[in-house]
Amino acid sequence: MHSFTFFTAVAILLSFCSAELANTQGVANYSPGGPVINFINTSPTETHVYKVEGNADNPPTAYGAGQGALPAATVLPGQTVKFHLGQGFIGAFSAKNGEGSRFEVNFRGDSPGEYKTWYNSDMQFGMSDTTLAPAHGDKQINGNDAVAGEQDCLAKANSAWTSLDVGTQQELLDTGYLEGTTGQDGVLTGVHMDKQAGDKVVDFFQNIAEFNAYVHSGSVAGKPTSNTAAAADAFSWSVKTKELDITGY
Repeated sequence: MHSFTFFTAVAILLSFCSAELANTQGVANYSPGGPVINFINTSPTETHVYKVEGNADNPPTAYGAGQGALPAATVLPGQTVKFHLGQGFIGAFSAKNGEGSRFEVNFRGDSPGEYKTWYNSDMQFGMSDTTLAPAHGDKQINGNDAVAGEQDCLAKANSAWTSLDVGTQQELLDTGYLEGTTGQDGVLTGVHMDKQAGDKVVDFFQNIAEFNAYVHSGSVAGKPTSNTAAAADAFSWSVKTKELDITGY
Protein backbone atom coordinates (compact mmCIF):
# COMPACT_ATOMS: atom_id res chain seq x y z
CA MET A 1 0.00 0.00 0.00
CA HIS A 2 1.51 3.32 -1.07
CA SER A 3 1.52 6.26 1.31
CA PHE A 4 0.13 9.65 0.26
CA THR A 5 3.22 11.88 0.12
CA PHE A 6 3.84 15.58 -0.25
CA PHE A 7 5.05 14.96 -3.80
CA THR A 8 1.83 13.13 -4.66
CA ALA A 9 -0.20 16.10 -3.43
CA VAL A 10 1.91 18.51 -5.51
CA ALA A 11 1.49 16.33 -8.60
CA ILE A 12 -2.30 16.27 -8.17
CA LEU A 13 -2.40 20.05 -7.68
CA LEU A 14 -0.27 20.69 -10.76
CA SER A 15 -2.45 18.34 -12.82
CA PHE A 16 -5.59 20.15 -11.66
CA CYS A 17 -4.10 23.57 -12.43
CA SER A 18 -2.99 22.43 -15.90
CA ALA A 19 -6.51 21.20 -16.68
CA GLU A 20 -7.97 24.49 -15.47
CA LEU A 21 -5.57 26.52 -17.62
CA ALA A 22 -6.30 24.36 -20.68
CA ASN A 23 -10.02 25.06 -20.22
CA THR A 24 -9.58 28.83 -19.85
CA GLN A 25 -9.20 31.20 -22.81
CA GLY A 26 -9.51 34.91 -23.54
CA VAL A 27 -7.83 37.79 -21.69
CA ALA A 28 -5.22 36.95 -19.06
CA ASN A 29 -5.80 39.92 -16.75
CA TYR A 30 -9.54 39.56 -16.24
CA SER A 31 -11.49 41.02 -13.32
CA PRO A 32 -13.60 38.81 -11.02
CA GLY A 33 -17.21 39.14 -12.11
CA GLY A 34 -16.18 40.34 -15.57
CA PRO A 35 -17.72 39.18 -18.87
CA VAL A 36 -17.47 35.43 -19.45
CA ILE A 37 -18.74 33.03 -22.10
CA ASN A 38 -18.81 29.36 -21.08
CA PHE A 39 -18.47 27.23 -24.22
CA ILE A 40 -20.12 23.88 -23.43
CA ASN A 41 -19.66 20.96 -25.82
CA THR A 42 -22.21 18.23 -25.06
CA SER A 43 -21.08 16.01 -27.93
CA PRO A 44 -19.03 12.93 -26.91
CA THR A 45 -17.29 12.79 -30.29
CA GLU A 46 -17.30 16.14 -32.14
CA THR A 47 -14.90 19.04 -31.60
CA HIS A 48 -16.74 22.38 -31.81
CA VAL A 49 -14.97 25.39 -33.29
CA TYR A 50 -16.29 28.96 -33.03
CA LYS A 51 -15.25 31.86 -35.20
CA VAL A 52 -14.55 34.84 -32.91
CA GLU A 53 -15.06 38.48 -33.93
CA GLY A 54 -14.59 41.64 -31.89
CA ASN A 55 -15.77 45.17 -32.65
CA ALA A 56 -13.10 47.48 -34.01
CA ASP A 57 -13.91 49.99 -31.23
CA ASN A 58 -13.46 47.52 -28.36
CA PRO A 59 -11.37 49.08 -25.56
CA PRO A 60 -7.88 47.85 -24.57
CA THR A 61 -9.44 45.92 -21.67
CA ALA A 62 -11.42 43.70 -24.07
CA TYR A 63 -10.26 40.50 -25.75
CA GLY A 64 -8.49 41.18 -29.05
CA ALA A 65 -9.19 44.92 -28.84
CA GLY A 66 -9.48 46.43 -32.31
CA GLN A 67 -8.40 43.28 -34.16
CA GLY A 68 -11.69 42.22 -35.76
CA ALA A 69 -11.27 38.55 -36.69
CA LEU A 70 -9.58 36.66 -33.82
CA PRO A 71 -8.26 33.14 -33.22
CA ALA A 72 -11.06 30.59 -33.15
CA ALA A 73 -12.32 29.11 -29.88
CA THR A 74 -11.90 25.33 -29.92
CA VAL A 75 -13.92 23.13 -27.56
CA LEU A 76 -13.11 19.43 -27.41
CA PRO A 77 -15.77 16.70 -27.01
CA GLY A 78 -17.39 16.88 -23.58
CA GLN A 79 -15.33 19.94 -22.64
CA THR A 80 -16.37 23.26 -21.11
CA VAL A 81 -14.15 26.25 -21.85
CA LYS A 82 -14.42 29.43 -19.79
CA PHE A 83 -13.70 32.36 -22.12
CA HIS A 84 -12.89 35.66 -20.36
CA LEU A 85 -13.75 38.58 -22.64
CA GLY A 86 -12.61 41.57 -20.58
CA GLN A 87 -14.49 44.77 -19.83
CA GLY A 88 -16.36 46.45 -22.67
CA PHE A 89 -16.39 43.56 -25.14
CA ILE A 90 -18.78 43.63 -28.09
CA GLY A 91 -18.51 40.90 -30.70
CA ALA A 92 -19.77 37.62 -32.08
CA PHE A 93 -19.17 33.88 -31.94
CA SER A 94 -20.17 31.69 -34.89
CA ALA A 95 -20.53 27.92 -34.61
CA LYS A 96 -18.98 25.57 -37.19
CA ASN A 97 -16.08 28.04 -37.48
CA GLY A 98 -18.33 30.63 -39.10
CA GLU A 99 -20.78 28.40 -40.99
CA GLY A 100 -23.28 27.78 -38.17
CA SER A 101 -25.45 29.91 -35.89
CA ARG A 102 -23.93 33.30 -35.05
CA PHE A 103 -24.25 34.74 -31.54
CA GLU A 104 -23.79 38.48 -30.98
CA VAL A 105 -23.02 39.82 -27.49
CA ASN A 106 -22.70 43.30 -26.01
CA PHE A 107 -21.20 43.54 -22.52
CA ARG A 108 -21.08 47.35 -22.33
CA GLY A 109 -24.29 47.68 -20.32
CA ASP A 110 -25.60 50.88 -21.85
CA SER A 111 -28.71 51.20 -19.70
CA PRO A 112 -28.29 54.06 -17.14
CA GLY A 113 -28.69 52.83 -13.57
CA GLU A 114 -29.19 49.18 -14.54
CA TYR A 115 -26.57 46.91 -16.09
CA LYS A 116 -27.66 44.95 -19.16
CA THR A 117 -25.92 42.38 -21.31
CA TRP A 118 -27.45 42.36 -24.79
CA TYR A 119 -27.36 39.30 -27.05
CA ASN A 120 -29.04 37.52 -29.94
CA SER A 121 -28.80 34.48 -32.20
CA ASP A 122 -28.52 34.97 -35.95
CA MET A 123 -29.15 32.15 -38.45
CA GLN A 124 -29.14 34.31 -41.56
CA PHE A 125 -25.64 33.11 -42.51
CA GLY A 126 -25.76 29.55 -41.17
CA MET A 127 -27.67 27.15 -38.96
CA SER A 128 -26.53 24.74 -36.25
CA ASP A 129 -27.78 23.03 -33.10
CA THR A 130 -26.37 25.62 -30.71
CA THR A 131 -27.87 27.89 -28.04
CA LEU A 132 -26.88 31.01 -26.12
CA ALA A 133 -28.35 31.70 -22.69
CA PRO A 134 -27.42 33.35 -19.39
CA ALA A 135 -25.59 31.01 -17.03
CA HIS A 136 -27.31 29.58 -13.94
CA GLY A 137 -30.79 29.65 -15.50
CA ASP A 138 -31.28 33.42 -15.32
CA LYS A 139 -34.19 35.00 -17.19
CA GLN A 140 -34.35 38.06 -19.42
CA ILE A 141 -34.79 41.40 -17.67
CA ASN A 142 -38.44 41.38 -18.81
CA GLY A 143 -38.90 37.95 -17.19
CA ASN A 144 -39.18 35.93 -20.40
CA ASP A 145 -37.21 32.78 -21.16
CA ALA A 146 -33.74 33.63 -22.28
CA VAL A 147 -32.51 30.87 -24.61
CA ALA A 148 -31.46 32.15 -28.04
CA GLY A 149 -30.89 29.69 -30.86
CA GLU A 150 -32.14 26.12 -31.19
CA GLN A 151 -30.95 22.91 -29.57
CA ASP A 152 -32.37 20.85 -32.47
CA CYS A 153 -33.10 22.83 -35.64
CA LEU A 154 -34.48 19.85 -37.54
CA ALA A 155 -36.91 18.92 -34.77
CA LYS A 156 -38.11 22.53 -34.49
CA ALA A 157 -38.74 22.69 -38.24
CA ASN A 158 -40.55 19.34 -38.19
CA SER A 159 -42.87 20.58 -35.46
CA ALA A 160 -44.37 23.02 -37.98
CA TRP A 161 -43.97 21.06 -41.20
CA THR A 162 -47.33 19.26 -41.28
CA SER A 163 -49.21 22.50 -40.65
CA LEU A 164 -48.45 23.44 -44.27
CA ASP A 165 -50.39 22.34 -47.32
CA VAL A 166 -48.66 20.03 -49.80
CA GLY A 167 -48.14 22.80 -52.35
CA THR A 168 -46.32 25.02 -49.87
CA GLN A 169 -44.27 22.08 -48.63
CA GLN A 170 -43.17 21.29 -52.18
CA GLU A 171 -42.26 24.93 -52.86
CA LEU A 172 -40.00 24.91 -49.81
CA LEU A 173 -38.40 21.60 -50.78
CA ASP A 174 -37.75 22.98 -54.26
CA THR A 175 -35.57 25.73 -52.77
CA GLY A 176 -33.02 23.15 -51.60
CA TYR A 177 -32.87 24.61 -48.09
CA LEU A 178 -35.22 21.93 -46.74
CA GLU A 179 -35.12 18.21 -47.52
CA GLY A 180 -37.80 15.61 -46.88
CA THR A 181 -41.25 14.46 -47.93
CA THR A 182 -44.64 16.14 -48.29
CA GLY A 183 -48.12 15.44 -46.97
CA GLN A 184 -49.69 15.06 -43.54
CA ASP A 185 -47.22 12.28 -42.79
CA GLY A 186 -44.34 14.17 -44.42
CA VAL A 187 -41.05 14.45 -42.55
CA LEU A 188 -38.10 16.79 -42.96
CA THR A 189 -34.72 15.07 -43.02
CA GLY A 190 -32.50 18.13 -43.35
CA VAL A 191 -32.53 21.94 -43.03
CA HIS A 192 -29.92 24.60 -43.58
CA MET A 193 -29.62 28.34 -44.06
CA ASP A 194 -27.42 30.95 -45.74
CA LYS A 195 -27.76 34.55 -46.89
CA GLN A 196 -28.99 33.54 -50.35
CA ALA A 197 -32.19 31.96 -48.97
CA GLY A 198 -35.36 33.57 -50.29
CA ASP A 199 -38.32 35.05 -48.46
CA LYS A 200 -40.29 31.78 -48.40
CA VAL A 201 -37.50 29.99 -46.57
CA VAL A 202 -37.00 32.86 -44.15
CA ASP A 203 -40.73 33.08 -43.47
CA PHE A 204 -40.95 29.36 -42.69
CA PHE A 205 -38.10 29.32 -40.19
CA GLN A 206 -38.84 32.73 -38.66
CA ASN A 207 -42.62 32.97 -38.55
CA ILE A 208 -44.07 29.49 -39.01
CA ALA A 209 -41.56 27.29 -37.17
CA GLU A 210 -40.78 30.25 -34.84
CA PHE A 211 -37.06 29.68 -34.43
CA ASN A 212 -35.56 31.51 -31.44
CA ALA A 213 -33.18 33.43 -33.67
CA TYR A 214 -32.90 36.04 -36.38
CA VAL A 215 -33.35 34.34 -39.73
CA HIS A 216 -33.22 37.67 -41.54
CA SER A 217 -31.22 40.86 -41.26
CA GLY A 218 -34.06 42.40 -39.21
CA SER A 219 -34.37 46.10 -39.87
CA VAL A 220 -32.62 49.13 -41.31
CA ALA A 221 -31.91 52.00 -38.91
CA GLY A 222 -34.27 50.44 -36.39
CA LYS A 223 -37.28 50.49 -38.72
CA PRO A 224 -38.82 47.12 -39.71
CA THR A 225 -38.54 46.52 -43.45
CA SER A 226 -41.15 43.73 -43.63
CA ASN A 227 -43.33 41.52 -41.44
CA THR A 228 -40.51 39.00 -41.37
CA ALA A 229 -38.08 41.67 -40.25
CA ALA A 230 -40.49 42.88 -37.58
CA ALA A 231 -40.60 39.36 -36.18
CA ALA A 232 -36.81 39.17 -36.22
CA ASP A 233 -36.54 42.43 -34.29
CA ALA A 234 -38.10 40.67 -31.30
CA PHE A 235 -34.88 38.69 -30.78
CA SER A 236 -32.61 41.28 -29.24
CA TRP A 237 -32.56 40.26 -25.59
CA SER A 238 -31.10 41.55 -22.35
CA VAL A 239 -30.09 40.05 -19.00
CA LYS A 240 -28.41 41.39 -15.88
CA THR A 241 -25.65 38.80 -15.66
CA LYS A 242 -22.21 39.05 -17.30
CA GLU A 243 -21.90 35.25 -17.62
CA LEU A 244 -23.41 33.49 -20.64
CA ASP A 245 -23.37 29.89 -21.86
CA ILE A 246 -22.97 28.89 -25.51
CA THR A 247 -23.90 25.22 -25.73
CA GLY A 248 -23.25 23.04 -28.76
CA TYR A 249 -25.17 19.80 -29.19
